[in-house]
Amino acid sequence: MTGPPIVTGVDGSAESLDAVRWAARTARLRGAPLEVVHALDVPALLAGGVVPPPDELVDALRARGRRALRTAGELAAAQGVRDAVTRLDSDRAAQALIEASRSATLLVVGSAGHGRLTSLLAGSVAAAVGTHARCDTVVVRGDSWDEPDAADRPVVTGIDGSDAGARVLEAALAEARTRGAPLVVLHAWADTPPPRQDPRCVTEAGHRLLGERVLAHDTGDVEVERVLVHAHPRRELIARSGGAQLVVLGDRGRGGFPGLLLGSTGQALLHHAACPVLLVRTTAWREAERKRDPPG
Repeated sequence: MTGPPIVTGVDGSAESLDAVRWAARTARLRGAPLEVVHALDVPALLAGGVVPPPDELVDALRARGRRALRTAGELAAAQGVRDAVTRLDSDRAAQALIEASRSATLLVVGSAGHGRLTSLLAGSVAAAVGTHARCDTVVVRGDSWDEPDAADRPVVTGIDGSDAGARVLEAALAEARTRGAPLVVLHAWADTPPPRQDPRCVTEAGHRLLGERVLAHDTGDVEVERVLVHAHPRRELIARSGGAQLVVLGDRGRGGFPGLLLGSTGQALLHHAACPVLLVRTTAWREAERKRDPPG
């Protein structure tokens, strides 16, 4: 396997091990290398922020990390990836994964890890990498993706008419094609139409948008269903995630500030989706990052 790796993090929690299995399956489908990272979080152990921890404590953390990586490697091998690269990183988990995302094709994390308050909400690491990773990111949520009929479920994406939507639709088509799955392309407007607009005009505009955006892409052998609904996008996508194998979203919607915060729809899906969520880094985001932090 050659090319940029799929990177995932493991901390020993059930959610992180789910992320390893999902990442390994996707690496096998894509023919991509897999890299598994365990963060030791040494900076959190600095007394007063400057005094290093005892060597014995660091050695114990390394031993625990190696055990977690061995387990991750065994799980990856069980999914058909026998040559996964595993490594320890001394940094905090979010920082280690964000740094690894610079050279990755995809970053995969569990929805929560050690120290989580509830399994219903995305953990701090998932939220951080979902916002700041340099590559597309998947947060593995729920357990329906691991059920026997999961491969028959559709990939679901939403479009909103923004320029970034073309990149999101392209990524969703690629995922559906790789997985041999149908694709549902959803356009949803709020429960009530914009002021002073006839609902029929809004509906016609929505159908036109769906048609134009889908026809602008080579769908190939992917079965595409176009859906227009009169509902709030977040609520509709969360509802449809229960019957999907993957939801694909942009890192922000219309009016978002590139490189800053994850959009409100992405935030809602990270916390409440019933299946894994793929956050696609848009061209605008990538260009803003290059200008702010040029390579080399």
